[in-house]
Amino acid sequence: MAKVIYTERDIEDLARRGVKELAMTDEVYLTDVARERAEKLGLVLRAAGANAPPKIGSASGSAGAPQQDAEQVIGKVKADVIAKLGPTVDPAIIDRIVRRVVSQLN
Repeated sequence: MAKVIYTERDIEDLARRGVKELAMTDEVYLTDVARERAEKLGLVLRAAGANAPPKIGSASGSAGAPQQDAEQVIGKVKADVIAKLGPTVDPAIIDRIVRRVVSQLN
């Protein structure tokens, strides 16, 4: 099973869509800021149960879904890192780092 990384932006999107709970498994990671945002928004982070966590992206079930999900995660993480570090950061370096980290999770 592919790893799922949630950022602050993902948590805000989930809350806007009406998600009230997020099942936490070994395959689900939240950034520290995402965890704080979930608490502020009242999103319940519960131990894994019968329900799987919402997937990032909407292509689940198709043949290219894992790659599409990974690309979406990479894009979101890159955008968040660049936004945090500012315009002086080299996007190519951030891309290589994020891709290396995501490849280690799969």
